[in-house]
Amino acid sequence: MSAAAVGMAIAATAVLTGGIEAITSRIDEELRARQLNDSFIAFAAAHFEPLLAANLINEAEAQALWDAANTMMNNEILAALEAGILKIENGTLTEEEYGELFAVASVAYQRNIVDDAVLNYYFGFDGSTPPAEFAG
Repeated sequence: MSAAAVGMAIAATAVLTGGIEAITSRIDEELRARQLNDSFIAFAAAHFEPLLAANLINEAEAQALWDAANTMMNNEILAALEAGILKIENGTLTEEEYGELFAVASVAYQRNIVDDAVLNYYFGFDGSTPPAEFAG
């Protein structure tokens, strides 16, 4: 009786293992076939409006900074935002860093990796006015 139970357990394991391997293989093939990318993210000059209005940056420079920011990994973007916002609050952000910070924020906003309320407050992406420190 014990031998029959062991034999049935081995047979069941073989059937389940084959099924799991088949499903895993299909999922792997599907994920590899799909092109997962950030093609929905695009440069938005409006995100740089406070800097453009203050003549701290022109649109070509903004585009170049945005392109560089869009190559960053999400964890790099989060670290750059944290450091930049801290500098803003401490009053140590330089004019040269404004453009880089807005570019990183624009990418973060479009990738939806930071709460919109935070980005709208600091960068005015919703049309609101960012704090005076960003207005130039």
